Amino acid sequence: MPKQLPESTLSEAVRVSFNEGIARVEPQAKPALIKTVGVIGAGLIGGSFALALKRAGLCERVIAAGRQQSTLLNAKALGVIDEAVSMESLAQQADLIYIAVPVKAFASVLQKLTPHLSDRVVVCDGGSTKYELITDARAIMGDRIRQFVPLHPIAGSHQSGAAAARSDLYEDRKLIITPLAENSSADIEMLAAVWQAIGASVYCMDAQLHDKIFAATSHLPHYITAAYLNSLLASEYHELFFTMAGTGFKDFTRIAASSPDMWSDIFYDNKEAMLFQLNDFIKQLEEAKVYLENGQEDKMLQWFKKASDKRKNWRLKS
Repeated sequence: MPKQLPESTLSEAVRVSFNEGIARVEPQAKPALIKTVGVIGAGLIGGSFALALKRAGLCERVIAAGRQQSTLLNAKALGVIDEAVSMESLAQQADLIYIAVPVKAFASVLQKLTPHLSDRVVVCDGGSTKYELITDARAIMGDRIRQFVPLHPIAGSHQSGAAAARSDLYEDRKLIITPLAENSSADIEMLAAVWQAIGASVYCMDAQLHDKIFAATSHLPHYITAAYLNSLLASEYHELFFTMAGTGFKDFTRIAASSPDMWSDIFYDNKEAMLFQLNDFIKQLEEAKVYLENGQEDKMLQWFKKASDKRKNWRLKS
């Protein structure tokens, strides 16, 4: 089992993460005002970060770049960002850059940014997978890898776009840092302080451990809900199923409405951890199927009760 520490100093949390452990970072001092924050991907994740910084008074302005000018102009009209700029201009102007794009697009964005980065800028991301993303970053950035601090905010919604952005999206949520040996303690401290200031609890952990944990708790649930809905759609009764479905169906399938492109990218980027968790899940399905086929009611009851008791006693923690 990975070593888990209670609230720790930042240096201790980073040290533990390098040894495949997990530690929560103690509160940091309020960060200095950031002159210019650059966001790439001004949708739900990037836009909410921009709004949270503005609400907390942590930056003077937010600039953004992306593939579609219409999306950026909409974000500006909504007050999410202050100015839409080119990727090159953002790389040169920003003091902090937050890359909030689907994991499959990350390498392409970083390739465009890296040649133009100033020496002062700190680059971070919001990607749901970390190990492969870090591997790509090392190959692209070379010596500049010290300027990249990998992050993953554990927050989101099935909604997307700048119109879905909220200044409180990260309040009482976790922010995972998977620090690199090349990162400076000052850069990690600044990011920990910024995210705490917008309401998140900050943790440090190893990138591969991160991918295993979130394959189980985030990626697999999306995979399962999609599989369930597709099993209904394959039936000749599917229209009747959807007509008669109630609140349990609504609650269980909510996350299936998330972006197909984003989640398909995540599944493949975290393929090994996903397959491991999927195999464990299939074993549970097969076990319960045997209980049902053989009329083993006591075993089915205990199987169900074990899950029910755990869920009743579980509480979402920040």
